[in-house]
Amino acid sequence: MRRLIRRFRRAERGASAVLVGLLIVPLIGAAAIAVDVGAMYAERAAQQNGADGAALAIASACAKDEAGCGAGAQAMASEFVLQNAMISEPSALTPQIDFDAHLVTVATENTVSHPLAAVLTGTASSTVQAVSSAEWGSPNAGIVLPLALSLCEFQDPDSGVRVLIEYHQTSENDCTRDDGQPIEGGFGWLDLEGGACETYIDLDSGYVGSDPGIDPANECTALFSDLEGQTVLVPVYDGGNDINGANGEFHIYAFAAFVVTGWKLTGGGPGVFNNPDPLAPACVGACRGLQGYFTEWVDLGADWEVGGPDLGVDVVRLKITDSQLADLLN
Repeated sequence: MRRLIRRFRRAERGASAVLVGLLIVPLIGAAAIAVDVGAMYAERAAQQNGADGAALAIASACAKDEAGCGAGAQAMASEFVLQNAMISEPSALTPQIDFDAHLVTVATENTVSHPLAAVLTGTASSTVQAVSSAEWGSPNAGIVLPLALSLCEFQDPDSGVRVLIEYHQTSENDCTRDDGQPIEGGFGWLDLEGGACETYIDLDSGYVGSDPGIDPANECTALFSDLEGQTVLVPVYDGGNDINGANGEFHIYAFAAFVVTGWKLTGGGPGVFNNPDPLAPACVGACRGLQGYFTEWVDLGADWEVGGPDLGVDVVRLKITDSQLADLLN
């Protein structure tokens, strides 16, 4: 009986060796998937982050200085790609800048080794790539403060001129629309959307409803108390229809960046906000207006559409091109 038991145990040991031999291949395959494929995905994610950052950085440089942004594009791309690298050092290919389309494309690549997959397939490494595009341009549509400034009052952002922009009913500055009809210069409130101190404007639609009156809507009062010294993106109107009435509309021409340094919107009581800019004309007496200056501004805004007239504001955002979309779908 003991001899039979010993023989049975020896047979079990032989069966275990065969079983391990049969399982070693799928075990290595599972390890290859967990380690090698995981490393590829991690490398791909790191390269994509680097390509995205590089594309946005170069597009921002082009928005600020289109003539000179190409000179440092390669160095900028390499810096962002390496900063986002994990344990490898991927390469940034030469960035492609299309100045007509206002589009920059950054591609990266790196060789990733596969020590476990090499045992099964003989493939010791593979090339991992990433590509990203970003565009820049003047905004055409987006959500802004519901306050429109007149094109009459617009100053060159490079001039640094301090201005006082009075409420459109009290302003003495008149300009002329394309049809020859004068409009009152100054600022005017716009209809709110969704109960918040904001409104969505699409320049392709043209006209936006006005909110008559000098004071801001209740939803905007608290916001204005924090605007001193802040840069706000505002719509600029070049005409309107019955803008003094409840059903009036402003025709929005473009968007501009305005640094608010002071304001006076009411005549007395707790609603008075008057922090005058010493370099701007004073708002005294019956004056109701905003003090500040126009400035250049580059906004990293994914929610903006681009393509509007240029008044010194540029939007920079990531963009998936048609060829990149086709690659993603295939």
